[in-house]
Amino acid sequence: MTAIAPAVERRDRDAGVGIMRRLFGAHEFGVLVATAAIFLFCALFVDKFLTSQNLLSVAQQIAFIGIIGTGMTLVVIAGEIDLSVGSQYGLLSVVMAYGLTEWSMPAGLAAAVVIALGAAIGLVQGLVTTVFQVPSFVVTLAGLAILRGFALLLTGGEPIVAAVSKQYHGLVGDSAVGSLAVQTVWMAAIMLAFGWMLSRTKVGFDIYATGGNVKAAVNAGIRANRMKILCFCLTGALCGLAAIILVGWLGSANPLTGNGFELNVIAAVVVGGASLSGGVGSVTGTLFGALVAGLIVNALVLLGVDGNWQQVATGALILAAVLVNRLIATRQKAMR
Repeated sequence: MTAIAPAVERRDRDAGVGIMRRLFGAHEFGVLVATAAIFLFCALFVDKFLTSQNLLSVAQQIAFIGIIGTGMTLVVIAGEIDLSVGSQYGLLSVVMAYGLTEWSMPAGLAAAVVIALGAAIGLVQGLVTTVFQVPSFVVTLAGLAILRGFALLLTGGEPIVAAVSKQYHGLVGDSAVGSLAVQTVWMAAIMLAFGWMLSRTKVGFDIYATGGNVKAAVNAGIRANRMKILCFCLTGALCGLAAIILVGWLGSANPLTGNGFELNVIAAVVVGGASLSGGVGSVTGTLFGALVAGLIVNALVLLGVDGNWQQVATGALILAAVLVNRLIATRQKAMR
């Protein structure tokens, strides 16, 4: 018995150390601490922050960043980037409104067309990136300009009022339970589904392997180019879903929708611990990253700070996140 007790104590101590190492070594740990710190600061010093209405509003405001950020997470983990998501979001919202109003499509058919078009845009960008070996930064930067131009040409630069039915509005633009916005529910469902895919399926493992070391992935029999194209397609489809939700919620579409939105999405993904070199990241981290950005913007608004400072805060947040991720990566190497 006397020999067993020290062994049990040592086992429990080693288990505790292992848990702490996993916790402090997780890429999401830094953003989790940042989220908690910012929330605590806002709760203590920002008037009206802790009201249920304000907190639910923050959850609603980050819903579109969360949905599109989920797709961006896949692309970044695969070792690429998509700078065109804001323009895709804007063009697809215009197409959705046109489908309902000008082309008299049923909402279901218009939604299917928009999601398919989003996936097709991702397919084209993915093919150009992988087949022609053009950096995705360049491809999607061109896509950002081209897609925004199409949105402006299609509408003449004017917003479109969409013919939104009560059923369509209820599905994507109403309240789900009490004051909880249905957009938040959509975000939660999408992030849960894709989080499960990344962590529990072969496709998810292949995406991580592709971004981690593409040559090793190919040698292991993984079709790396196919994985990258899939990520671009899924991102386009999620831009389409976000556009469908937006049009059903607001009942209109603006060709300038999503202008600069890619900055917010990339901020959420990078702040959430994803590495722009690929192979690292998670949907959970992106959710926390979106929360950090949403909380900061919300606090600035409640404090009456000039709205132009929001862009400054977002840029500073990206830079700080990159530096923190570097620090975490260094600490992880030391702990191994």
